Amino acid sequence: MSETDDLKQQVQALTDEVRRLRDHEEIRQAMYAYARGVDRGDAELLDFAFHADCDDDHGNFRGDKATALAALAKSAANPDVTASMHHLGNILIDLNGDEANVETYFMASQTRVEGGKTWTRVRSGRYLDKFVREDGRWQVIKRVVIDDWSRLDEVVTPAREVGPDNNHGTRDRTDPSYGVPGFADRHKA
Repeated sequence: MSETDDLKQQVQALTDEVRRLRDHEEIRQAMYAYARGVDRGDAELLDFAFHADCDDDHGNFRGDKATALAALAKSAANPDVTASMHHLGNILIDLNGDEANVETYFMASQTRVEGGKTWTRVRSGRYLDKFVREDGRWQVIKRVVIDDWSRLDEVVTPAREVGPDNNHGTRDRTDPSYGVPGFADRHKA
């Protein structure tokens, strides 16, 4: 093998590795867009994460992209849910060309007011997703949500150090994060 052929192989190997790393990061960014979209009630971010032909089995709802977006919008508009935060953990990505199987651990917490009492709901599980790359963008085309555990706890006393003078998040585009340059349009098509 000539030195030129060896160099070409090395460049190709590096190019392939950079593509693999970029694919992994783009898939993670789609997951982050989804989590932020649910927590902020931002349909644009949710739209970014889901392929047009998506099928979503969330357990409490099942259907196509329109069904999923409607269910998530209904949840975001619920005035009894005053806060929502999704934490994404381990992400296992198995790439196969323009498709990827992805398992993402999650913990979703919400503050709810029901019956005059404040509750914290925690749902933990995994998103089992099939992603496709189309037009250079990775999106979920099939999702199955696996619930591993959940709980609902009454809030007896809120934390003393978090009061009305603290900066508080909102479930819409008035959230302070939308004032950060680049965040508001981070995941636009």
